[in-house]
Amino acid sequence: MAYNKGDRVQYRGQDGQQHTGQIQDAKRSGQEMTYVVKDEQTNREERLSERQIEREAR
Repeated sequence: MAYNKGDRVQYRGQDGQQHTGQIQDAKRSGQEMTYVVKDEQTNREERLSERQIEREAR
């Protein structure tokens, strides 16, 4: 599923933990989408592959 800038999502961070954040940027890299997501609790941005995003947050 492709996500858009501004969407709130739940994802697995580089630390292996589940996080909630907002997509700041979305780009296609070959066949796969990559996203920059800003964590809601830490305000840190993390670059993610589409498979790291688990679902849209409510």
